[in-house]
Amino acid sequence: MLSMESRMKNYIKSVVALTFSWILVLVCFIPANASSFLTDKGYQLEQVVMMSRHNLRTPLSGKGSIAEKMTSHQWQQWSIQPGHLTLKGAINETAFGQYYRCYLEDEGFMPVDWVPQEGEISFYANSFQRTIATAKYFSSGMLPVANVQVVHTKGIDEPDPVFFFPLELDTPRLYELGVSYTEQNMPRYLTNGEAMLASFEKVMDFSHSEYAREKGIEHLDPRDVHFVLGGKNKNVPGFKGSWRDAYKATDALIMQYYEEPDNNKADWGTGLTKQDWKNIGDISTRGISMICENPALSLRYIHSLLEKMDSDLSNEDKRFSFFCGHDTNIIMLMTVLGAGDYHVPGAITDKAPIGCKIVLEKRRGKDGELYINPYIIYQSDRQIRHCEVLDLNNPPLRYPIKLTGIEANEDGLYRYSDFKRLLQDIHAQYAYYTET
Repeated sequence: MLSMESRMKNYIKSVVALTFSWILVLVCFIPANASSFLTDKGYQLEQVVMMSRHNLRTPLSGKGSIAEKMTSHQWQQWSIQPGHLTLKGAINETAFGQYYRCYLEDEGFMPVDWVPQEGEISFYANSFQRTIATAKYFSSGMLPVANVQVVHTKGIDEPDPVFFFPLELDTPRLYELGVSYTEQNMPRYLTNGEAMLASFEKVMDFSHSEYAREKGIEHLDPRDVHFVLGGKNKNVPGFKGSWRDAYKATDALIMQYYEEPDNNKADWGTGLTKQDWKNIGDISTRGISMICENPALSLRYIHSLLEKMDSDLSNEDKRFSFFCGHDTNIIMLMTVLGAGDYHVPGAITDKAPIGCKIVLEKRRGKDGELYINPYIIYQSDRQIRHCEVLDLNNPPLRYPIKLTGIEANEDGLYRYSDFKRLLQDIHAQYAYYTET
């Protein structure tokens, strides 16, 4: 059996070989008539604001964690610290940036080898290694000859409140809205719980785990989860129970799935089906959504980030803005925008896939009016697991965002004036619910 050092050397060699193969294709290949449907319809792209989730990272768990206790298997060994962007994540994010270079050049948005003037672009990340690194790798793919500076405002791995705001229901109105939502919606997050946990137990060999022995159980019960209010002032929503523990353990499992393209290695030879992996992804997605889809928490948590995105969108000198945070930011932003119960295809985590981006394109129509084209763009599971080169012939997946309260035209775009009114309504809701 190969030693860990030998396996790492082989892995690095394969990545280096892949990287050199990419160098041969990094010149954008643009097929004839490849410009987008919207450009062909006369909507000229003028500005892009993008909110990204970081790309593939190592698991957050470590020695003695719930993830270790809930399986009889040995977890994949990682060569870098918990929570850091992996080498594979770096390659995939560079590919994402490279795709956007091809796309934006084809749209006539920027010239080849664009070097933006001061104030034309901005890259702002939460102050974690994985978010800063994601922004850097995306910028190197999109603007390889520009000296792009990624701004972060705190020390490394110190949370920036723009991206990581305390999850407190700290006013009477927020408290009432948040608790009421949870009490009414908790059951729907647990639907199909038996099937989800069965897939989890299968891959983890749960019945032979330390956790099962300590608890004196053979199976997990989806009903074993209850809502709690913690924190000093008992106003921080959370959940406890064995279902919540399974949610925590899925983080390591999902990262192993994306890092390891060999299914037999990713699932320890347990023969998981695509549906099993989707069930496991649903445990993770629902565990996050229980908190992040709460309208009270979303309003409180996402307000500063939304203000910054709104400000950049209103700045006519700013052409491209990139924000990098977390899955919580993606789901909460979609919640406050009124995107509804969306599910993107092609990813086992279908609310905020690895490295996904919420994109707001500002376009000018032939009628002289400004429009917003909102969508989520993300690499499919296949593209991530196999480090596929992205280009106009093999693009990331796009999912149109349908906004509540304003109407799209026949081309799926929203008038910019209507979108600004939607943002004003969100800011007004924030002011109302946070009033003490």
